[in-house]
Amino acid sequence: MATKTLELQDPTSTPETIVVEIRGARFTFRELEIGEYDRLFKMATHEEADDQGVMQDITDSTLLLRLMVPKACIDPKLTPEVVAAMPMRMYRAIANVVNELHYAVEPVKQIKDDAAPAEETPSGND
Repeated sequence: MATKTLELQDPTSTPETIVVEIRGARFTFRELEIGEYDRLFKMATHEEADDQGVMQDITDSTLLLRLMVPKACIDPKLTPEVVAAMPMRMYRAIANVVNELHYAVEPVKQIKDDAAPAEETPSGND
């Protein structure tokens, strides 16, 4: 089988930053780094017993997003208290931006590696 190489489009170590306007106000959001996301994920996770008494980790996705919004918003600076006092539709618009920024599929460009020799693939039980 030929080896395929995947390359990130415009590779960079700088988190993506986007500016949006919601209800006439401008917001600048940045992509969270993995370590930041991991810490927020841990904060939104607690241990809980299931019906059989087995302990399992449960992540509150609503809380996770509420923690991500102020962390990702770099201008204006948002606090959890400001986020909690937002009108619901405004918060949902911001939450959609943060979700898209963090959970969308990153575009990749497939590079065909012509230098690699083609290998035969197994044809089954012949």
